[in-house]
Amino acid sequence: MRNFTKQLAVVVAAVAVTVVMPATAPATPSAAGPDDGVGKASTSSDSSPQRVAGDFNGDGNSEVAVWRPSDGTWYVRGLFNVQWGIAGDIPVAADYNGDNITDIAVWRPSNGTWYVRNIATVQWGTGEDVPVVGDYNGDNRADYAVWRPSNGTWYVRNIATVQWGIGGDIPVVGDYNGDNTDDYTVWRPSNGTWYVRNIATVQWGVGGDVPVTGDFNGDNRTDYTVWRPSNGTWYVRDIATVQWGIGGDIPVSADFNGDNRTDYTVWRPSNGNWFARNLFTVQWGVGGDIPV
Repeated sequence: MRNFTKQLAVVVAAVAVTVVMPATAPATPSAAGPDDGVGKASTSSDSSPQRVAGDFNGDGNSEVAVWRPSDGTWYVRGLFNVQWGIAGDIPVAADYNGDNITDIAVWRPSNGTWYVRNIATVQWGTGEDVPVVGDYNGDNRADYAVWRPSNGTWYVRNIATVQWGIGGDIPVVGDYNGDNTDDYTVWRPSNGTWYVRNIATVQWGVGGDVPVTGDFNGDNRTDYTVWRPSNGTWYVRDIATVQWGIGGDIPVSADFNGDNRTDYTVWRPSNGNWFARNLFTVQWGVGGDIPV
């Protein structure tokens, strides 16, 4: 799996950063530096349910981390706490400068602006859009990109405008052919079909499933995968069927042990626990947080 899959989170600009290493992500807001009012990937919104854990120190392993909308704070276990973002933002952590480290970032629907900490502030998109961070030109940097449900169009800044998908689809960013470039892809809940532009049309999943982006066998290609809340089962096409998780959990795409394979992982909002199959169970976060 490419290091670029250290992804998404958009946050409000904070001048100062609190750096601590707590045993658990605190349930109450920690002290943070002043907010200036401004409000490698993982975006999360109602229209794009994927959660991708980032690599925030560049060691090749995903981190256990959450972003807390109530106070705009990123809690990255064992590394730091950073206040970046405000309620209503969508975290879009990714590697925007090509240094193989996931950057703290948020996208703000109210003004369509991307706030990437210590890197850039970019207006791209409108309130109805879904952020779809990915590397669409193969330069190993995250591109500013949104998908617009009203017309099914992908807008990738300085790269492309592509109509692909219809209202009700769920965009699923991934590299499905192993060319180190992300493909324009949607999954359609109404018929369980994946539409990968210029590559494939594949029926996999049913309405109610959650599409998951990840490389589960280490061949550097994104696999067609859904997680089914009704039975907690992961269905990875031509690779595996694995029961892991229960209804109410949130599937997270991550490589926690650095073997270049996505691990079966869920985060449980009810108790803040991370369950990574055959690896660990860790309490980190509280209900209302977003795994990043």
